[in-house]
Amino acid sequence: MIAIGTYIKIQRTKQKMTLGELSEGIVSLSYLSKIENQKTEPNEDIIRRLCHRLCITIDQSQEEKIGELCKNWYEMLDENTKEKDMEAAYQEIQMLMDKNYSNHLIMFEIHKINYFLFIERIDLAANKITQLKEVVNTFSVEEQYYWYLFNGRYSFAVKNYYHSMYQYKRAEKITEDHRLEEKAEADLKYYISMTHSKLRNSLEAIEYAEEALEMYMKQYSFLHCARAHNILGICYTHIKLYEKAIKNFTLGLQLAETIHDKKVVQKIHQNLGYLYASKGDSTKAIEYYKGILNDSDVSANTKVEITASLVREYYHSNYYDEAEEYIDYGLNVFYDLKDKQPYLVYKYILRSYNYLLEEQFNLFEQLLVKDLLPLLKKQKDYGNFILYSELLAKRYEGNNNYKDAAQYYREVNQMYKHIAHI
Repeated sequence: MIAIGTYIKIQRTKQKMTLGELSEGIVSLSYLSKIENQKTEPNEDIIRRLCHRLCITIDQSQEEKIGELCKNWYEMLDENTKEKDMEAAYQEIQMLMDKNYSNHLIMFEIHKINYFLFIERIDLAANKITQLKEVVNTFSVEEQYYWYLFNGRYSFAVKNYYHSMYQYKRAEKITEDHRLEEKAEADLKYYISMTHSKLRNSLEAIEYAEEALEMYMKQYSFLHCARAHNILGICYTHIKLYEKAIKNFTLGLQLAETIHDKKVVQKIHQNLGYLYASKGDSTKAIEYYKGILNDSDVSANTKVEITASLVREYYHSNYYDEAEEYIDYGLNVFYDLKDKQPYLVYKYILRSYNYLLEEQFNLFEQLLVKDLLPLLKKQKDYGNFILYSELLAKRYEGNNNYKDAAQYYREVNQMYKHIAHI
């Protein structure tokens, strides 16, 4: 059961009420602070008056209804659920939470982190994490698990993959001593596999993805099985086992198409584009990339990412007119994005090829040295860091600038060693 002091603290901060505003005429400010930090137990009259000022009913008559609604909403938090349906369920629960004392409050607040990530409000997820840090020492074991899980998802969203893995491992530690629902454990394994994949820990990623896939198969969850096959395809592409990669992408596509999930279909087509680009088959890569861009349902964020990959293939295949056309297209889509920061790397990539096509080599070199390469290194995007470091080194070499060329070839070699080490 949630401690009354914790409950009051959460509701007060949500309503942006200061300690003084809540305590005035009821208790001293220091006494309220002790209540919120569970250093004293208030009597029923004080609880009633504090809750009255917060406009909260404490009879818990709605507790069963709130619990059922929360359970249903947690299950809805998935990429396959329409955003408007998530929003409607969220608002219904929030309205009840704002007026009723409920033991479900902390779990609901923790799941908001996950919800904000699904609707791509990273700023709200960050704010919620900051707010909940003040009461983290009051969390139950189950609440701690989801706290670590969603903190891991947040860190993944902002491309801090090492911190993401740290949080996931803390969640995994809880599952060693406390049995949770199998779906929750499968999701954790899936998220860990994704993070290992980003860190190029391909063998570890494959191990976790296969464990997640086995658990999802038992649950007959075609959507989650499709996603697990997608991760396996990515990992086998990284280690150049292309037949196994194609096999997993094909299985994932079959499952995604069976349940008509366009997002997963788009993602697998995108990764098939990466696979053929990795094999040096630009024609097939371009075919997959253009197929995604021609889909009317593809998001603007995905369009920017895909366009950057498409321009790269066109440029290196000497289709310069097509590359120039899609540079303009990609930049226009980028500037229309509401939140540009997470996709800044693709603007830099598009700009770099624009400078190459216009033979503005000084601007190309400045962009890579000052902007693109530092950002790729910060985001731990090792694959693209190697690719664009090599591109810069070749440019220096072609300009007889052998000293700088050697420097960036060394950067490439160091990054290869780093990937091999991790």
